[in-house]
Amino acid sequence: MIYYDFERFKNDIPNLGTLCEPFRPDTIVAVARGGMTLAHALCMHLDVRNLQSIRCESYDDMEQRNDITIIGNSTFATSKRILIVDDIVDSGKTLYALLPLLQQHNPEVVFKTASLFTKSTALIQPDFSLHEATDWIDFFWERDFLKSDSL
Repeated sequence: MIYYDFERFKNDIPNLGTLCEPFRPDTIVAVARGGMTLAHALCMHLDVRNLQSIRCESYDDMEQRNDITIIGNSTFATSKRILIVDDIVDSGKTLYALLPLLQQHNPEVVFKTASLFTKSTALIQPDFSLHEATDWIDFFWERDFLKSDSL
């Protein structure tokens, strides 16, 4: 297991932001929950005010399920270029299920994806990513804010 701490995150945001800048997103969609901290940070770095979220789940704790749950929707009436953000593209099942659904309902929008980590074996690779995941990643936002009796 690899612990991904705040300092590394803080240093990675400008690097991932630089990769995403040429796309010039006008909207960022966080894949909740894992992508929310990253999406907020990228919004600040890229000066994007339109931040939305969609809840997609393929894991229960550390156990991957066969099905993907997608809850909620977003309004893209004024969006032209949307960056979908998740912390990690592991199996790729989440993006593989989410992207066609969003494209079907928003054919005039260009979608791109970004993550901090990706596995080379994922069904779909993000357009922008920094690190290859070779082990389980324990993100600071999943560990550092737990109640002490949960540790």
